[in-house]
Amino acid sequence: MLKRLILILLPSIAVVSALRAVDLNAVEVNIKMHPEAYRELLDRFTEGDTTLTPAQLATVYYGYSFTPAYNPSETYPEISRAYEQADYATALQLSTDALAQNPISLSLNMIALASADRMRSQGKLGKLIHKLGTRCDLIATAILGSGRGTIPSSPFVVIDSADIDRILRNIIGIDSIVDRTKVGNILAFKVTFPGNSRRHIIYFDNAPQQRFAGTHPIVE
Repeated sequence: MLKRLILILLPSIAVVSALRAVDLNAVEVNIKMHPEAYRELLDRFTEGDTTLTPAQLATVYYGYSFTPAYNPSETYPEISRAYEQADYATALQLSTDALAQNPISLSLNMIALASADRMRSQGKLGKLIHKLGTRCDLIATAILGSGRGTIPSSPFVVIDSADIDRILRNIIGIDSIVDRTKVGNILAFKVTFPGNSRRHIIYFDNAPQQRFAGTHPIVE
């Protein structure tokens, strides 16, 4: 259901017009030097502003990893549980609350979108569905525009490993993950597509999350 919904809402996501290599150091400097400007861009993203340029989208998505709110280790099992139990009202409420703290999460935006779509018959959710779909579109555009993804020297860059599964399954539309491996920050996924047994490798870089893990050790 979720894959079908996202692919309908994002018909052009498979083709990104221009690749922009992500300079995380430059993004960090920009965020720290111009925090108010970043807040304005984030507010525009949250409202589903489709006039954001590719450079601005990259700043919004990757810049979030340099804000105090960034925490890629946080998980939301109660949201997934509510959705799997078809309690879409609860899933929508919980994901909306979580998005207030983490608006850049592709996973949260997608599950909120799917929950709202399941409740479409109740009315008054059309604007919310459109906004959530636009946010998913914007995040996916930023990620797919960060590299080619088909060679290790030009991976898709993500700030949260949870975004990888959403990109693979809901945006690119793979059938299955056959194997995976990790070398440094580079994650390689061997995948297949529906109706085709040929295996392809898609590369991701989750350097921001690795940086976070290095500065926030897990306390047993």
